[in-house]
Amino acid sequence: MKAMLVTLLAVAAVAQSQAKDGEKFPSGIVSVGECPSITPKEDFDPAAYLGAWYEIERFNMIFEEGMDCTQSVYSDLGDGVMEVHNVGRISQGPFTAVGTVTVEEPGALLVAYEGYIPETFYVLDTDYTTFSAVYKCEQMGELRSQYAWIVSRALTLNQATLSHVHQVFASNGVDVRLFQPTHQGSECPYLNNKQEL
Repeated sequence: MKAMLVTLLAVAAVAQSQAKDGEKFPSGIVSVGECPSITPKEDFDPAAYLGAWYEIERFNMIFEEGMDCTQSVYSDLGDGVMEVHNVGRISQGPFTAVGTVTVEEPGALLVAYEGYIPETFYVLDTDYTTFSAVYKCEQMGELRSQYAWIVSRALTLNQATLSHVHQVFASNGVDVRLFQPTHQGSECPYLNNKQEL
């Protein structure tokens, strides 16, 4: 157990030290184990996915450490490319990042930010009007680095829908106990009109 902890701490230290432009590093939740075999949404419709999404729950990841009020807005750039504009709030004030998104295959979104290696994230399920379940896992020998988000069109999700989304993750072999809630509220620095609480 002690050796495993040392290994995990070493991976985290490497991740922090490699956080330079153009370098890829494990910034998700790192643990011992294999990435699950997932099934992305086969009939994913990019046009229906456009618009604002609010983060309801996530796995705690290095690049979102201490962040709340997280929102992503997708817009159509044409030729099969979307822009994603992310905003959030950190201790120093508002945070923003803009990238491009292309659909590699149904449910697989290649996201690119300037200065960083593009990464593929997977939409496991969405109804486009209420929720979306997004996941990524990278295998690093005996370790895996996992990323997961539950996002909503509104600032909250009712319990029945949240339970459904948890089941989507669980059926894909993802441990839903790792989810943490994200604060959303009327004081958050959103890009567009706030949804009603």
